[in-house]
Amino acid sequence: MTAIKATPQDKVILDFSNGTCSKNRIKQALRKCDIVNMEEKERGYEYVLYENIIKVGMYTIVLYFPFDSSPDWRKLREYGDFNISIHDDPERADEVDIKRDPRFKGQYWVNKNFFGQLRIKHLIDIIAHCHRLNKLRAFL
Repeated sequence: MTAIKATPQDKVILDFSNGTCSKNRIKQALRKCDIVNMEEKERGYEYVLYENIIKVGMYTIVLYFPFDSSPDWRKLREYGDFNISIHDDPERADEVDIKRDPRFKGQYWVNKNFFGQLRIKHLIDIIAHCHRLNKLRAFL
């Protein structure tokens, strides 16, 4: 058994907080953005684990990737599957339970939020839905 020292670090990869946000613009931004899940710091002894964050107004979407993914992958399509969590506060103290929260529970992608089923097309719909909610300023 080997122990590896890893340091977590936040990384905002996209910010859709201001301006208009169409699905086409979201798709183009996701295609162009660079995503780094893990980075080697010192010759295999220390790693930096990045939490890739997408800001959508008052919502923060955190992407989680499988641990067996290659450190050379830089695009979202290379990862294939992933998992998300949605937070509605800037400090990310509490995660929104998307299966029970009335703002999200009726969406088709809620049941696909585990490794192996959530894809880029679902992430586009998630970002668009959070953008609509942010424009409505839907607070419970």
